[in-house]
Amino acid sequence: MKGHHHTANPVSAYTVKSLVKALNILEVLAEEEPPYTLTQLSRRLHLHVSTVHRLLVNLVRHGFVEVDAGTGGYQLSFRVLRMGLCVLDRLDFRQAALPLLRELNQQTKETVHLAILQGTQAISIEKFDSPQPVGLDARLGGLMPLYCTGVGKTLLAYQGDDFLEKLAQSPGFARLTPHTLTGLPEVRKELEQIREQGFALDQEEAVEGLRCVAGPVFDHTGQIVAAFSVAGPAMRLTPTRISEISQLVKETSRQITYRLGFRGGTKPPATYPVNKARPAGT
Repeated sequence: MKGHHHTANPVSAYTVKSLVKALNILEVLAEEEPPYTLTQLSRRLHLHVSTVHRLLVNLVRHGFVEVDAGTGGYQLSFRVLRMGLCVLDRLDFRQAALPLLRELNQQTKETVHLAILQGTQAISIEKFDSPQPVGLDARLGGLMPLYCTGVGKTLLAYQGDDFLEKLAQSPGFARLTPHTLTGLPEVRKELEQIREQGFALDQEEAVEGLRCVAGPVFDHTGQIVAAFSVAGPAMRLTPTRISEISQLVKETSRQITYRLGFRGGTKPPATYPVNKARPAGT
């Protein structure tokens, strides 16, 4: 067709602006401090109050958002929870992991988390609480940095080096405590040690006063699919206790991975080298 030299951007061609705004509302409501008032949402999203109200009416009508009876603010509905649970049910490794993580929780009497890679962070998808005081309310669905948490470092240890380098550039390694490793060479050396020993330590690197021991979960092909950790106050997780928990974590990692069908010979898969050929972000 003569004269038609312009090719439309396929992304912008399929963008439905009102849908994008509605999804942004859901993302804001998924943050830590619901319910939100109409005015708060309007300011947060930089949208006119009438626009936000029109979108909220539709989200409420279709059951994704509900009005809090006490405050009149807006919050996510249980329909969104059901959708989230459908995603969790798709992660078949959870079925093999959860009984063993529950047992680990009972053995250690400390908080146990299961997490997966979510972009450049780790996201908690299961949690078993400690019967003892923890001093940190780490919530299910919470996002954690990769470079300074137990589960994060474990997940990061089995990504390609290109992924690590991109992470170092953006978002980078911010110093969260005096113990945080912030240099790429330091982090790289730490990840090598994790692969060698089969577990990761967080020595108050993300939160002062909190330590944890983490281990990997590999699928039947030997690829990492998740990480789990035992976390507790530094006063309870002494060097001796960490040594004991590390052995439990390694054994739990081995058992879950075995249940998922990985048969990597006599060496546990946690000691296998990182897959350098793996594309970043996969």
